Amino acid sequence: MAIIVQKFGGTSVNTPEKRSRVLEVIAAAKQKGYDVVVVVSAMGRKGEPYATDTFLDLLKGIGPEADPRTMDLLTSCGEIISACLVAHALEQRGIKARPLTGYQAGIITNNCYTNAEIQNINPEKLMKILKEGFVAVVAGFQGINADSDICTLGRGGSDTTAIALGGALQAERVEIYTDVPGVAFTDPRILPEAPYLKKISFEPLYLMSRAGAKVIHHRAVETAINFRMPFYVKSTFTDDEGTLIGQKGENFGGLYGIAVMKEVCCLQTKKEDTVGYWRHQAVDELFYQNSASGAFVVAQMPSDCTGIASAEACALLTVLWEHGSGVNANSIDRVLEKKGMTLLGFFPLIAGGAWAVKPEQAQDAVRAIYEAYLK
Repeated sequence: MAIIVQKFGGTSVNTPEKRSRVLEVIAAAKQKGYDVVVVVSAMGRKGEPYATDTFLDLLKGIGPEADPRTMDLLTSCGEIISACLVAHALEQRGIKARPLTGYQAGIITNNCYTNAEIQNINPEKLMKILKEGFVAVVAGFQGINADSDICTLGRGGSDTTAIALGGALQAERVEIYTDVPGVAFTDPRILPEAPYLKKISFEPLYLMSRAGAKVIHHRAVETAINFRMPFYVKSTFTDDEGTLIGQKGENFGGLYGIAVMKEVCCLQTKKEDTVGYWRHQAVDELFYQNSASGAFVVAQMPSDCTGIASAEACALLTVLWEHGSGVNANSIDRVLEKKGMTLLGFFPLIAGGAWAVKPEQAQDAVRAIYEAYLK
């Protein structure tokens, strides 16, 4: 039978009522004849009992600088708890299910504790479980290294797990379920009327996720690119199809979307960054420029201003457009300048660009671009 991989985020599994909806989605896939692999995140967010950040706070309460191996062993428990609860709940509904750690699912990582990368997947055990008629419920965010230590995959790790398993199993579909109905043109909290995309290709979403778009982590998109594994982002709580990532998609007036990164600053150093220090301090290497006169970079506000010529709080707007659409950096400049935006810096991207603006102007800047191209 064809295989489907379904991943459910922490806000989809943190209450019995929400888990009931998750069970309905899984059961519907089984009824359609799929072999089902489910990947789950830890339940809830910071402050909730089994969230990853809650486990980390337990260590911080004892003392600073916990050993990364210890951190990974503890934080992996959140996803394991979710896997056991979902599997047991499926059994109660008469659906055979088997919970698995990342290691039991065959995921091998490198040795980079707290931010590991998947090196290999042996799907043999998963295939055996599926052939026996079980739903495999896999703890996301984790694997095992060559020393048999648990290593976690960093931010977006459960999404990465699902996409990598989909690629290794040659799944027909990978579905990333969350609490939003797909990928929006821009953050709906900034622009409530922002449309949701039906399709978008890998590259613009990869860049937007590096630039601050929160719906999916850029490492998960990179994994999909490596496996050539298209996937859906959709809501657990509606029947909408969501957004398909990995096929040439729609644009709006030539634009794919706008990502916004807040609570950052523009830094200009006094001299050239010869050792690459500021490259590593940048929020992303996309937003780093270096020259003989000094480096210009978007980073977190530094506590030590030694060597810095200027530092100003900003918001970063990244705009991606389709090649040949007629949209370019100059046309975006004109839109922003016409609306009186203060442009603090610019970073060119492939088929796009990023503008640093004053933090209080970010929402107006997004709306100005939206109204210029989508209306």
